[in-house]
Amino acid sequence: MNVLTVAAVAVAVTFAVSGCEEKKTTPLAAAASSLAPSTASPASKTMKFAIDPKSTTSIDMPAPKEHIKAGTDGAAGTLEVDVANLANTRGEVKADLTTLATKTFGDGDKDKKQTDHARTWLEVADGEEGKLPDELKAQHRYAVYAIRSVDNLSAADLSKVPATKDGADEVRSVTATVHGELLIHGHKVDKDAEVEVQFRYPAGGAADKPKSLSIKSKTPLRATLAEHDVKPRDGFGKIAKGAFNLLGTKVADTADISLDLRATPQS
Repeated sequence: MNVLTVAAVAVAVTFAVSGCEEKKTTPLAAAASSLAPSTASPASKTMKFAIDPKSTTSIDMPAPKEHIKAGTDGAAGTLEVDVANLANTRGEVKADLTTLATKTFGDGDKDKKQTDHARTWLEVADGEEGKLPDELKAQHRYAVYAIRSVDNLSAADLSKVPATKDGADEVRSVTATVHGELLIHGHKVDKDAEVEVQFRYPAGGAADKPKSLSIKSKTPLRATLAEHDVKPRDGFGKIAKGAFNLLGTKVADTADISLDLRATPQS
């Protein structure tokens, strides 16, 4: 083997190794069974809002061979909102993954089968071939987002936000960046959310007495499946290695999650 051939081989090996390094698997995010409470400072004057159980999330997962669309229609959680300084707002939002359903095909049977697979991958429901332990399903039931801080507010004090008419109601709207932690399938990551919040009032209502609020994503939260150990599983929750070829082709590596939440003051 001459010098040029040796050099060429060395270069090829170098590129091969570099390519392997670039394709390293995504590491698992930190394991957690729950998130630390997210509560406002005792010094702030907050109103407590309960998340409407029928609040929804939509999930978008475009992959080369299939574009999965899904959503949840079950929620829980509490928000502590400081209407005079919205930066003090804290709380926790939970999406019920047992309500997750796909709408990819517009075909009842195909969507049901895909829904069953998705819930099995998340270990929140029994598969077609077997039953998961009830405690495991309960442990993974909710995707949870805990608010740690709020900034980039278009306005911090709702009394400074002009009210607009919407039917019989008045609405004050603000935009913000929310910084928090996202827990899915026993693994947590830091995530930011760009949101629009609308506070709704009866006509002439005081700025510090909203009767409800809504939160909608301006840009989706992006969850990486590998970080949360979401992967093909059979009906008994065991890893289905034969289905790994689906990842990145028929099932995207990431899921874009958009929030559509409603909340009312807690009595």
